[in-house]
Amino acid sequence: MLTIVAKRVQSRLSRKGLKVELKDVKTYLQNNVSNVNNITDRETNKATDYFMSTATKLTVIQEDVEPMITNESAPELEALTNNNSDELEPTQETSICVDVENGNIAELTQEELETLTSEDVDTVNRVDDVNTASIQDIDSSELYTNRPALDTEEETALATATKSELIASTANSLGVVLNTAEIELIASNFNSSSEDLTDSLEEIKSAIVAFIQYKVSLNSQKISETLEEISQVASDGFSQNSEQLTTGLQGINSQLQEQTKDFKSKVKSTLAAFKIPSLKAG
Repeated sequence: MLTIVAKRVQSRLSRKGLKVELKDVKTYLQNNVSNVNNITDRETNKATDYFMSTATKLTVIQEDVEPMITNESAPELEALTNNNSDELEPTQETSICVDVENGNIAELTQEELETLTSEDVDTVNRVDDVNTASIQDIDSSELYTNRPALDTEEETALATATKSELIASTANSLGVVLNTAEIELIASNFNSSSEDLTDSLEEIKSAIVAFIQYKVSLNSQKISETLEEISQVASDGFSQNSEQLTTGLQGINSQLQEQTKDFKSKVKSTLAAFKIPSLKAG
């Protein structure tokens, strides 16, 4: 179940233009879902939103940079606040310098402030204007147009593997045993348009039931053909047996008649031998 949901999240992110390692998705799910064997749709959507929110975003350097207060300076600031306001010294303004080449921001020293010319300030402002305009001119659609093209074969293989696992799991829950070829056949002919796991499982269940009905129909046709063949063989065999029996009985009857005729002939001859000859009158 963990692998199936992880691949589904990875597939969603891929369609949104974000490539994420499968192991990273699994790790997130293992650490954030209540039961890895029964991940809900809400947890699946939350995982997708998490990786989308952590994706790299374009950032713009603001013209006004506010000084950051670190944890180390917090106690000092609190102490100054608690003191009399008259004792507070005027806060020095902090000037910054933008490293155009590396994009770094550093404080200017007093000596650098004194040597900074108006021409340098104009140069920094022009660079900032160009960067801001360039970022504003970027169309969101170009982000997807310029991203690396997805590997179609890899995405198809991933979808097929995910569907195959779902089909095998659903078939087992229905008490149906499918071999690898049958699972791949169902997966190749099954196209789910739903992003919801429950709806997908229902569609897979319907596909499996339709496949079973198809197999039952084929088996029924084969059984009918087999029974018809057996019936024909039996009919032919019984006809041959009947003819054989009839011929045999007729032969026996003929032999009996011949034996009876011969027996009568022999009896007649025997009786003739014992016949008393008639006496003539003298």
